[in-house]
Amino acid sequence: MKRSTLITLAILVLLAICYLIMYQSEKQSLSEKEVNNFLAVDSGMVNKISVQRLGTVVEFQKVGEDWNVSDRGKSYSTEKGTVQQLADLAHTMSVGEIISSNPDKQMLFQVDTITGNRVTFYRDTNELASVIIGKAGADYQSTYVRKPESKDVYAAKGNLARFLNRPASGYRDKTLLTIDTTQIASISFKSKEIDYRIGRQDSLWRIVPAKGEPANPDPQKMSNLLRQLAVIRWNSSPPEGDTARPNFLQPTVAVDISMLDGSTKSLRFVGQGAENKGYYVQSPSGDETFIVYDYVVTNLVKKPDELK
Repeated sequence: MKRSTLITLAILVLLAICYLIMYQSEKQSLSEKEVNNFLAVDSGMVNKISVQRLGTVVEFQKVGEDWNVSDRGKSYSTEKGTVQQLADLAHTMSVGEIISSNPDKQMLFQVDTITGNRVTFYRDTNELASVIIGKAGADYQSTYVRKPESKDVYAAKGNLARFLNRPASGYRDKTLLTIDTTQIASISFKSKEIDYRIGRQDSLWRIVPAKGEPANPDPQKMSNLLRQLAVIRWNSSPPEGDTARPNFLQPTVAVDISMLDGSTKSLRFVGQGAENKGYYVQSPSGDETFIVYDYVVTNLVKKPDELK
């Protein structure tokens, strides 16, 4: 065997040994020596939170009992409970023994200033505490954390990473439309393949196609359809740099709901194209565009025969 090959193999073995040593140190988890209230902050005092990672900043602001998130220059409501769980970490975070005090290992635990999530808690403009939250431990029941001013890395109780590593839009309330289905008078569906209306006659429903004979829907299938209509959620926002300009005046699928009080609610879906099976959908206010997955439309829009 050539000398250069032997040297290469020796280097690979040495790297593997170093990795195993570091991996074994990573496998340490929360010990019996537990420190409660690691950040020593009353979460009731927290009304602002910032999360910084990889050059991005996501900010939350408490409004009354709820939290808003800043996304692309505007403030939006967040999913119920999500941010409050993050705020509660200000006083519920508990840690065990020190896992490492070696700065060279901070990137391994993702508690360095580049890959870690720096979470800062505020009361108005006054900083109360800050912590860098890294990756989950090998047991997935703990998370590596470090105070920014300290070299000490701890294992904190719980998988805290589930609150983080998402864009601002990932925290937003994704409710697109809510409908009281008991107040629906009729629903119409239109696309290249379908064109029909379902109307209410007292307590019964009737399918009325643009062409063909009317029919009664199956009660269970109609109940499933109404359940889909009750709450419609979007899945994501178009990413930064998305240049698509969906034409909602000529949608792929149009759904119009007429209510008993004479009001109407409309949904316009525009397909993203062959490579992406999702759909663009316009907010009820018309000032924002979202993306919904294919199943949202397929579960909502059925052919008349599928409802019989």
